[in-house]
Amino acid sequence: MIYLDKGYIGCCEMPNKDYGKQQLGEYIKQLRDAGYKKIVAPINGDTWHMYRLVSWSSGEPAFPLEPQNPLWYNDVYEECGFRPLKKYRSDKFSIASVGLLPSTDATLRFRDYRDGDLELIYKISMHGFNDNFLYNDITFEEFGRLYQPVLSMIDNELVVIAEVDNVPAGFIFSFPAGERLILKTTAVLPEFRSQGIGTKMVNHVLLVGKNKGLKTAVAALIADGNSSHNIVAKYGSEKIREYTLYSLEV
Repeated sequence: MIYLDKGYIGCCEMPNKDYGKQQLGEYIKQLRDAGYKKIVAPINGDTWHMYRLVSWSSGEPAFPLEPQNPLWYNDVYEECGFRPLKKYRSDKFSIASVGLLPSTDATLRFRDYRDGDLELIYKISMHGFNDNFLYNDITFEEFGRLYQPVLSMIDNELVVIAEVDNVPAGFIFSFPAGERLILKTTAVLPEFRSQGIGTKMVNHVLLVGKNKGLKTAVAALIADGNSSHNIVAKYGSEKIREYTLYSLEV
């Protein structure tokens, strides 16, 4: 599929390389004819929906909500002239030795997810992610539809709201998958950044996961250069997957 309003090519299934190159070639022509000078792919309309290709794997089993594709898909894009635009990674680490961080802020507290918090998570996301790469707003109704498949698998103790003086400051959305804790999304509002809140939220859910018998954690789909990688690197995390978003100058 293509997005003529944005110059994007969506995630395409390819039964083989020849079919994939033909399909991409047709989409490129349509977007070039529409006047685009730069095409971004694969991305299903925006970064809230499925985008990126798996471009390297350690062989670690896939986790829920992760993009999945044969690695040769990348060859098809590159042979059609696409070049990497943005890189992402997922890291895995043991949580066996995770301990409680010393508390230095009596005004910061964490509380578990409760009914009605999805709208709060939406509002924090709209302000916490609005400087992210290729960001655009979506409605709460659409946000709710995106999260609906995830809500059925969550443990309320692993979805945490951070509050400073009882004011929401951020959230972390994680969920169990077998013996793994998937750290899906972490967000801190701009006015509360540089206070270590993200680090403490991660540490909090790691301890909760450890106490529930989970063995490892996966920090999912982190953009290169994102501060979240610095947080999990302190736990000795290792890359298990790399993802690439491509662009083509036409």
